[in-house]
Amino acid sequence: MDLNELIGRFLLLFFSILILYFFSNRKDNETINPLMVIVGLCTFSLCYLFTKIEIGVGIGFGLFAIFSILRFRTQSFTVNAIIFLFATITLSILDIMYPFEKIELLLFFQIIIIGFYVAASIIVNRKASKYLNTVDVKIAFAGNFSLENGNIRKAVQEKINIQDFDFKIVLINTVTSEIDLLVFY
Repeated sequence: MDLNELIGRFLLLFFSILILYFFSNRKDNETINPLMVIVGLCTFSLCYLFTKIEIGVGIGFGLFAIFSILRFRTQSFTVNAIIFLFATITLSILDIMYPFEKIELLLFFQIIIIGFYVAASIIVNRKASKYLNTVDVKIAFAGNFSLENGNIRKAVQEKINIQDFDFKIVLINTVTSEIDLLVFY
């Protein structure tokens, strides 16, 4: 693999990951850390290295152990972040390992993966993209308060004067008799 081919493969991966990152961060209440992009780029580099040197099965098990430790020792990832990581790792392995003679198949797989990711992102985030602003609201409740959608909507409308909104219950604190809401408007 010459330098021009390596640069071309890297640029294809880089722009693919940027597209995935853009469509992953369309929700206001859930964003992916920009440093997660590095995972795909590191996987690309590792796979390139593994094609140039002779490695044993032990290194594969070692990498698996490292990723397992990271999974259990760090904060939990959202479903969106896990899918983003899996897609970037898949794209990076495809970009470096796929034979250059079959570049049209590589581009086909790239377009299919990115296309499905973008389509799913648009479908899933359609409701969240309707509301551009968020606010945290605390609602006090009495003993007879019910968690029905209508009761919560009425309480939010009394607190803040908006009609078109959606909400997510963040916390129900029974000690202070408060409900913490994230209101999208």
